[in-house]
Amino acid sequence: MNTGENSPTTTWQSPLDAIVLSGTDSNPKRMIQGRNKAFLVVGGEVLVRRVVTALLDASSIGLVFVVGPSEPLRDALKGLSDKVIIVDQVGKMLANTWAAIHASEARCQCGENGVDPERPLLFISCDLPLITATAVDDFVARCAQEESAVPTRFSMFGGVAEEACLSRYYPEPGKLGIKRPYVHFSRQLLRLANIYVARPRKLSHQEFLQTGFSYRKAKDWRNVMSLVRSYLGRSGGWKAAWLTLRLQATLLASRRGGGFYRWLRKGNTMERVELAMGAVLGGTVKMIITPYGGLSLDVDDEEDFQVLSLRFDDWYSMQQDTD
Repeated sequence: MNTGENSPTTTWQSPLDAIVLSGTDSNPKRMIQGRNKAFLVVGGEVLVRRVVTALLDASSIGLVFVVGPSEPLRDALKGLSDKVIIVDQVGKMLANTWAAIHASEARCQCGENGVDPERPLLFISCDLPLITATAVDDFVARCAQEESAVPTRFSMFGGVAEEACLSRYYPEPGKLGIKRPYVHFSRQLLRLANIYVARPRKLSHQEFLQTGFSYRKAKDWRNVMSLVRSYLGRSGGWKAAWLTLRLQATLLASRRGGGFYRWLRKGNTMERVELAMGAVLGGTVKMIITPYGGLSLDVDDEEDFQVLSLRFDDWYSMQQDTD
C-alpha cells in the first residue's frame, strides 16, 4: 500500500518541537525484561534511538526533547544531532511531559513572558520500532490541513489508525503477529496511535491525561470502571462516562453481532468522542487518522517485544513500502 499520492501538503509555518516520552526507571510494572522499554533493542537498534532518529529525519520537526532517565539516555543517543536535548525525569508521565514542555519553551522564548499557548508541539512515545520520518511528516501535515479548514485552533490532535492498515500485522499461518481490540465507531474500527500534536497550555484539565494513561487498558473491565469513576464530578464528565461504557459494550456485543451491536455502533461517532474528550480535558480535541499502522504498534508488553523483534525485518520493509 502506497499512500504517498494521498499525503497532505499543508504544514505549519515553522517546524514543531518534538517531545519523546521515555518512561522512568521507578515503576517495575512498566519494565520489560527488567528494563525501561526505551532501551530495548529491536531490529539491531535501541528503541528510543530509532524514534529520535526518525524525528531528526522528519522535515516537520525542529528540536527533539527526550525526557526520561538522563544518564542511560545520553548513552543511547550518543553521537546524534545537537538538535537532541535530554531532559531528566522528575516523576510520573505528566510531570515528565511538563518538564520537557518547559525546556522547549525556554529554548523558544516566544510569546508573552516567553510562553506562546498557541504554539503546537508533537508528543510521541519512545517504543515505536516501525516509526519512519515519512509517517511523522504525514501526521503533522494532516493535523495542519485539518486546522486550516476551520476558523479555530485545536487544543489537541490525537492519532488513530484504522483496522485496514493494522490487519497487515495480524498473525499468519506459521507466523506470529499482533492483533489488538479496536474501538468500534459507526464507520470504521480504530485504535489509538502513539502520536499527538497539542497545545498543552490550551488544555485546562490536562491532569486528566495522567489518569487516562493509568487506565488506558480498556480490555480490562476494572480499568474501564476506574476510568468511568474518574470522569464523574468533572464538567461534562457524565457524557464521557456514558460514552466510555457504550464503547465497551459495543466491543462486547461485536462478538455476537446482531441488531443490538449495530444499534450501539451506529451511535459511536468520532464527533461524539471528540466532544466528550474535549469537555473532560478542557479544550478542543480532533482525531486524525494515520495510514501508517506502525505508529500504533508500540512495545506494550513482553509478548509484543518478542513478536516485533521476530517480525521486524518483514514489517519494517512493509512500512517502507507504505512510504
